This record gives sequence, structure tokens and C-alpha cells, in this order.
Amino acid sequence: MKTKMKKSLLFLSAAAFLAACGGSAPEETVETTDAQDVQEVAEAVAVPAMADASTINWVGFKTYADGRHNGTVALKGGEFQLKGDELVGGSFTIDMASIVCADLTDAEYNGKLVGHLMSDDFFAVETNPEAKFEIVSVTANDPADTTTTTSHTVTGNLTMRGETKAITIPANVKVSNGHVQVTTPEFAIDRKQWNVMYGSTGIEGLAKDNMIDDNILLSLDING
Repeated sequence: MKTKMKKSLLFLSAAAFLAACGGSAPEETVETTDAQDVQEVAEAVAVPAMADASTINWVGFKTYADGRHNGTVALKGGEFQLKGDELVGGSFTIDMASIVCADLTDAEYNGKLVGHLMSDDFFAVETNPEAKFEIVSVTANDPADTTTTTSHTVTGNLTMRGETKAITIPANVKVSNGHVQVTTPEFAIDRKQWNVMYGSTGIEGLAKDNMIDDNILLSLDING
């Protein structure tokens, strides 16, 4: 009985992984399409990203029950491409073996959850130790546009678990004296696009209480 209870608790911990507060899902994910071509920009200058001064946050949740977890994953390296004071490109590598759960205080369950996230059920870190984001385009938003609170819209190819999809995300971009900072509000991606299917709401016959939301919430603070 104790073994069954432990397995049940572990499943509930893992099931709380994917995206938003209070057990309710974001209304929609960011635009996701097939991977796009990345064009080189003539005379662009590379500025190294500072991994130790950058943060990638994740939040995850169950769709039909309370429960959520949050944490971080580390930027491994990368660079911004600048042309004058404009961000025109960049490529960044994420260390998937660095996944941290920040809210679980029980060391045993924290370790089990993180191990599960790294397993083939989720991000298959042993065979896919890195994720990658490569900027395709950066567009300045119209300051008069009251529908957005960010300065730019960034489209880039996100590669996880061997799958590459282009996503378009809201971002605040600051370039000053060669320093670059890109921050984002929380945005949602649909994990199914990268074949992360464990506990998906699309799996037929799965009990609602055990469903993990298809959305993952991410927010970025990348500096160079």
C-alpha cells in the first residue's frame, strides 16, 4: 500500500509540471509554425551572451486540478547579432540537464520530479542534452499600438527533443553601448509541438485529474 501511495504521489508531482497559476491554462499559445530559414545579416557584430547573468524560467500545471511547479533551466551560451544599435539575430544554447524545480522543498520528491522531467517521458535529456533558440527576425512594435506592452516581436526557431519549430514571442529589447538585454513576459508554448506527450490532454482515456496541461509557460531574461 505504501509503495502504491508513493507512486501515486510521484505521479501527481510530475503531473503538475506544465504551465500557469492556480491550475488554469493560458488561453492561447504563441504562434508556432514550421522552422524558418535564418538569413545572415551583412556587417552584423556578435555580442556573446552572458550565461551567468541570464535566466530562463518555466512554470507548469495540471489542467483540471490544482497543482503547479516552477523552476529554471540554464543558458549554456550563445550570442546576439547587432547591426548598430539594432538586434538583428542571435543563437542560444540551453543546458537541458540543468533543469531545477524551485518550489518542491522535499529533496526526495524534488529529485524524482526533476529526474522524470529529464527522462524520455518529457525532454529525453540523455539523448537531447541541449535545446537551441535561433533568431529569425526581430520587429520593432509600434509605440502607439495599445494591444502590446513590449517593444519588439521576436521570431526564432526553437529546437527541443530533436524537433524544431518557429515561435513568435513578445520581447523587450534594449541595446546600449554594446550591452544587450532581451526580456519577455510569460508566454505559453504547446509542448506537443516538440513531441513531449506524457500526460497530455490529447491522450484518449486519461483521467482528467491526471492530465498535464499541454502548455508550458516560459519567461526569459538574456543578457550580453
